[in-house]
Amino acid sequence: MKQFLISLSALWLLVSLGMSASVQAQQTATPSLKSIHLFDMPAGVTEAQLSALISELNTVITRLGYSNAGYTLYKVERKGADKYSYFFEGNWPNAEAYQKIHDDKSFQEADKKLGTVYEKIKAVELYRRLVRVP
Repeated sequence: MKQFLISLSALWLLVSLGMSASVQAQQTATPSLKSIHLFDMPAGVTEAQLSALISELNTVITRLGYSNAGYTLYKVERKGADKYSYFFEGNWPNAEAYQKIHDDKSFQEADKKLGTVYEKIKAVELYRRLVRVP
């Protein structure tokens, strides 16, 4: 009986480690889903404000175990761009991870803070959701 319990425990450990490694690989894989938001900064929104909100979302995403997912804000390096001087991208390992993150209550609470700012950006942005070409 003791040998059976040891074997059963070893089997459970191997299965758990295998599942954990699979989840970890998924959470750190190269992103295959991306969203891009090209825009000019709307009136009433500052770069610092948007950057802080994105940072808060990324903190939640990392806390959920997806260190390779989240948002990054960029701006045109030199003056003179006539349109779309900012963009932010969202990077996601896959559609399932995207959904898990966006369904999480802590993400939704942080996202509410972005709400009014993002509404102003949505009014002027060019948005695309992209998948990686194999």
